[in-house]
Amino acid sequence: MFNALKSRMYLSLVIFVLVFATTFVIVYAYFQVQEQRGIVIETGDFEVEMFISFGSTAITINSPYYDRETGNVLINASDPLSDNYVGNLNISFLVESIVASRFRIKLQEEWTLTRHYLDQNPLYPIPDVVEVVYHSNQGSGYYPFSLLKLAPSYAALYDLQGYAYSPTIIPKGNPTIIYFIQGGDPHPVRVNEVFVETCSLHLDLIVDVVQANRFAEVWQIDPNFFS
Repeated sequence: MFNALKSRMYLSLVIFVLVFATTFVIVYAYFQVQEQRGIVIETGDFEVEMFISFGSTAITINSPYYDRETGNVLINASDPLSDNYVGNLNISFLVESIVASRFRIKLQEEWTLTRHYLDQNPLYPIPDVVEVVYHSNQGSGYYPFSLLKLAPSYAALYDLQGYAYSPTIIPKGNPTIIYFIQGGDPHPVRVNEVFVETCSLHLDLIVDVVQANRFAEVWQIDPNFFS
């Protein structure tokens, strides 16, 4: 009897190990696919996958233009020949939810202008001059106070905190693509015999998805905001 019980325990252990190993392989394969396709930025009842590209060059978490530590996208905002040029930037989202939901997004941008002096005296070098650049409101078609251009289909509503709300409800169980940013304008730079300037953009995105009938409670906004 003891041997039979021992055999059953051993068999159960083998089955457990096999099930665990199979589950691990499936989960590992899933996240490998995510790394190759897009950047998963939220999971749970709502799953959001962010797709970023510069022209035909897709950005994943392994890209040199994505800082995994900070979650920032690194963008060249002055050189049209660069691989990560702002004019070629595209950002979209694939949102999937088990309930009808609403979607909002907020951009956090840091535009940095750097001036490098040429033909310096090695005994008295001039350090690079670095300054943060701010933009005025560019009007319709742009994300507020930014040189980034909204996709024509993203007819956003805005609140005082800078969130851009999608006006439509995302249906449950129906993966929905939201096109957000399509291109952007470069920041003007100067190049002469004394110095050269470059401009870069570090872009961080805050994405929020809530159950459609709870948006006012969770986001603390007017229940008639979308009316």
